[in-house]
Order: sequence, then C-alpha cells, then structure tokens
Amino acid sequence: MQRIVYRCESRSIEREILPELRLFFRRLRQVRRELGVRPYLNRLQRRRCLANLLTFEEMEREFDAIEYGEDYRELHRRLRRYLYLDSEGLARVLGSEGVEKRSLFLLVS
Repeated sequence: MQRIVYRCESRSIEREILPELRLFFRRLRQVRRELGVRPYLNRLQRRRCLANLLTFEEMEREFDAIEYGEDYRELHRRLRRYLYLDSEGLARVLGSEGVEKRSLFLLVS
C-alpha cells in the first residue's frame, strides 16, 4: 500500500509542481535577459533585481540537484509567492524587495 501512495504523490509532483517550477525559472532567465531594457526600473531597482536573480539562480542549481520529492514541494512552497507572476510583474517585485536565500541542503564539514 505504501508504494501505491508514493507513486500517486510522485505523479502529482511530476504533473503539477515540476512544470510550474521549470516555467518559473524560465521566466527568471527571460527577466535577466531583458533587465537592461526595462524602462520602468531605475538604477537601484535594476541592481536589486539583479541581486535577487542571482539568488534565484542558486535556487535553480539546487532545483536541478534535488532527488527527493518532498524537497520539490518545499521549494514550491517557498516560491509560491513568485510563481504566478508574469515576467514584467516579476521584474517589478524583484526590483522593489529583497529575497532571502535559504538552502534546502545541509552543509556537512
């Protein structure tokens, strides 16, 4: 019975959460490409937006390294606020506020 439940959960992750996260990271790359031509962001907002984009790029590298399904859900929960914004809205939000980076991985030394 546990295997059946696990497979159902993994399917919902593959059908719902993973495509949303991939689309979000694709929109971030689009915002980064168009950052210099955004007329509605001033110099300080562009700098803040770039810093936030770099933080999200680190999250994307972690996204590519995830192996456990619950980590996808955790990343989706953390990014839920930004997931449904279009690229223009995303640029405005990232230019006006700071994003705090929290890793999903534990560092062992």
